[in-house]
Amino acid sequence: MPLLPGEREYGTLGANSTCFAYGVATWCFLTGGYVAELVGALEGLICLVAGNMIGVLLASLPLSFACQENGLEQIDACRPAFGPKGMVVVLVLYLINMIGWSGLILVMFGNGIRNIVAAFGYQVGDWIVSAGVALGIGLSFLVVTRGVAMLNRFNAIITPGLVALVIFLFYMLFVGHGWEAISQAEPLAPGPSPLVNYLIAVELGIASGFSWWGGIGFLARNTRTRRNAIFPEVIQLGFSAGAVCAAGTFSALVVQSSDPTEWMIPLGGVFLGVIALVFVALANVTSTAVSVYASGLALRHLRVFRGAQWKWVVLAALFPCLPFVFWPGELSSLGDAFLAYNGTMYAPISGILLVDYFFLRRRGVSLWSIFEDGENGLYYHVKGINWLALGALLMGQVLYVFLYNPFSGATHEWLRFANPSLASFLLSGLIYGMGMLVLGGGQRPDRVQEVEPGGFIRPNI
Repeated sequence: MPLLPGEREYGTLGANSTCFAYGVATWCFLTGGYVAELVGALEGLICLVAGNMIGVLLASLPLSFACQENGLEQIDACRPAFGPKGMVVVLVLYLINMIGWSGLILVMFGNGIRNIVAAFGYQVGDWIVSAGVALGIGLSFLVVTRGVAMLNRFNAIITPGLVALVIFLFYMLFVGHGWEAISQAEPLAPGPSPLVNYLIAVELGIASGFSWWGGIGFLARNTRTRRNAIFPEVIQLGFSAGAVCAAGTFSALVVQSSDPTEWMIPLGGVFLGVIALVFVALANVTSTAVSVYASGLALRHLRVFRGAQWKWVVLAALFPCLPFVFWPGELSSLGDAFLAYNGTMYAPISGILLVDYFFLRRRGVSLWSIFEDGENGLYYHVKGINWLALGALLMGQVLYVFLYNPFSGATHEWLRFANPSLASFLLSGLIYGMGMLVLGGGQRPDRVQEVEPGGFIRPNI
């Protein structure tokens, strides 16, 4: 249900600290490693910090305002544009995002276990990575089924530790190697064209910013002011998370490996490296648990899971992670493609939501109608689906893949003039906005206050 202003938890300090804790996550190290395959340290720093801030800003503009002003969760904030059934498409894309990150982090957990064992002189096969993934799934289930209180306890320990780990990485990098060595380190697996490598790295940075879409609405709906809904997200999820990703890029370049679990021992020695690896392993479980918890809440939007026990919902959220048990290496090797795929999901959705909320509805939303699935609802559209929104989403995705196919690595020469995420964002927004105006969707019937059954009147907050 929507949160009333008196139910919101976050002021300025709370919003910044929560966004920082959410942004300083182990998947930032993965992102930094992917960028290190393409470009050097300085280019990677620019791509990750600037790209993260651009992506977070464009994702936050519609969601932060809609969710904060109305107390909505991000999936429900999509209903006016996509319809009660069309919203399921957004929900599926959201779940793909969360499950993909969960699987990649679980493989990172398994790799960490293997490297800890190897640090003590024992050589083991790849089976231990699969066993680690299975163990991570089990631990995540135990944590998530015990509710948000258990997650908060883990985060209270893990977040300060992650901050200390990032400081440790920067210290060892600059004291042990120096900026000159870092800046001169060669990319791990660059393509033949330096310009294309740089443009793809820019895209990975922007896609990394868009990938925070799944948490932006949750954070914004808990803030008390619009200022605290937008600025902490851009600063912490954009700038701070980009800086953590850059630490990952520097480490990968120095160690010459994109796997974060292989950085700690070469940088800190066996003793400190093993301690850091153990901590990263614990942090991976916490990050996975957060993703699974968010996925479980998202599954509650589906009728089949609304009345189900929480443990069965959590199992349903973890079930798609099982392939990572059997093919950890093959699936984790697609991590950079998955990161870019986040841009194909969230960039066009963000463009559609921005046009819908600011230009068509001018920030006027009927909360009652958002939760009304019947044909008389303001946002029912055609059989519960706004086909124009889905068509605009599809066209944005087609343009993205035309410019840059994240799975095959193929690029079009137009990539030199148009960033895939930004082009997709603009095209989907334009198609949706112009189409809605032609079809008469630019009116604002949702500005009318409605008297709900029982005398409940809920205009805009």
